[in-house]
Amino acid sequence: MSFLKVSHFFTAIAMKALHNEHGDMRFSPEYRHGAGIKDETFRWRNNGTGKAEIPYYIHPSIEHLTPLINKAIDQYHKLTCLRFVPWKDHRDYVYMFKDNGCYSYVGRVGRAQKLSLGDGCGYVGTIVHELGHALGLHHEHQRSDRDTYLNVYQNNIKSGQEHNFNKTPPSEELIFTKYDYASIMHYGCYAFSKGYRLKTMEAKNGTPLEEPYNKPGLTNSDITMVNKLYKC
Repeated sequence: MSFLKVSHFFTAIAMKALHNEHGDMRFSPEYRHGAGIKDETFRWRNNGTGKAEIPYYIHPSIEHLTPLINKAIDQYHKLTCLRFVPWKDHRDYVYMFKDNGCYSYVGRVGRAQKLSLGDGCGYVGTIVHELGHALGLHHEHQRSDRDTYLNVYQNNIKSGQEHNFNKTPPSEELIFTKYDYASIMHYGCYAFSKGYRLKTMEAKNGTPLEEPYNKPGLTNSDITMVNKLYKC
């Protein structure tokens, strides 16, 4: 098998994992019927030193991904005021394990909240993306103002996956930055496409849209968003 075919093979697995049938964002009932991340209840708490603390546990099923998880966490440590700490009897924590696909609950939902890194999720960019959800970040391409920057092709979206392109209601949203096509929270142009090479969205200014697994990590706007969200 040629390198190109191998590359396409693994890209297809990574895309299927991220764009799984249930989507990569999960919400608690309270979050869905509340004010979203505007409600500070869903943010991780300050540990008394001015830094929000996010306890996490890595299940043995994804122990082999620990070096990649550490690289993703290190970005948040170096660029934001957040601190991920290994779980030690904390009540609320992020439970990282292997399930079908990549997904995370949005914001702090309480107790052991699931963050799945299944087959195809072993990329630093993907992990940074899922951790972003756990912190409370939504998808960039679902911002309430996205139509100013994106063309979304509803007819090209796989049946049943249209909700992955719904805009976030302004009542549940906090926007601190300009629209960022390169954001780690932005999907690529073929996300949830129903056919080969059918784009589901495209930047109005022609900027290429890459998938999170093809990105190095947080952009300046991602960093600003996290730091303002947590009042760093």
